Amino acid sequence: MTQDSGIGRRRFLKLAAGLPLVGGLVAFGSPLLRFLKPNMDPFAIVTPTTRDAATGEPVVAASLSELQKPWDFKYFVFTQKYPQYTPDGYKTFAVPGVVIRLPQKVDLIRGRSDDEGPWGWVRKSGEQAQFKESDIIVFSRICPHLGCIYNFVADYREITAGYGGYTPPKDRQHALMGCPCHLSIYDPGDPRQPGRVLSGPAPRPPRTFLYEVKNEQIIVRRVEPGGIA
Repeated sequence: MTQDSGIGRRRFLKLAAGLPLVGGLVAFGSPLLRFLKPNMDPFAIVTPTTRDAATGEPVVAASLSELQKPWDFKYFVFTQKYPQYTPDGYKTFAVPGVVIRLPQKVDLIRGRSDDEGPWGWVRKSGEQAQFKESDIIVFSRICPHLGCIYNFVADYREITAGYGGYTPPKDRQHALMGCPCHLSIYDPGDPRQPGRVLSGPAPRPPRTFLYEVKNEQIIVRRVEPGGIA
């Protein structure tokens, strides 16, 4: 027997001796990870987060008959399911939203400039948008600043009176959105960036919902991913 064949046999024996140890680690590791993370598939040690995408059930936010005139609006609640390390495998979270009829159509995908529109995120999510522009827009009511719930304010004068004294210029003296916590003000009808921040500490417009219209109903399908800021 040559020296090379001896070395090869020793390596094989070492590998063979180590297989039970590896098998034991897998057998022990999988139940341990599933105890810590019950929504993990069995033996998915390498890819334990494959089931961690947030999901939500489609919900009827409003009917077209309820939004006949510009600035008609309606509040609704969308239930989002976030995977959590619990026996149920997820945790539900209510996302308040507002659907608004705008006085003009806006480009939902690209906006009216080189910036992404309110649905710029949809292309990255793998979802398909039913249309590219609309005079109906749907926002999450969670303020991007610190997560307070902001209000749709039909009369801009209420913004001046009760939201820190902000007075919008003449071209924005219409319905606005205001956060009562830290007084961020948004313009839902800005033609270039719907939800534009007009005043306050908010770093960006509110996040949006993807929706479709079916049988005269506005059905919310998904909310833009991300938290505050």
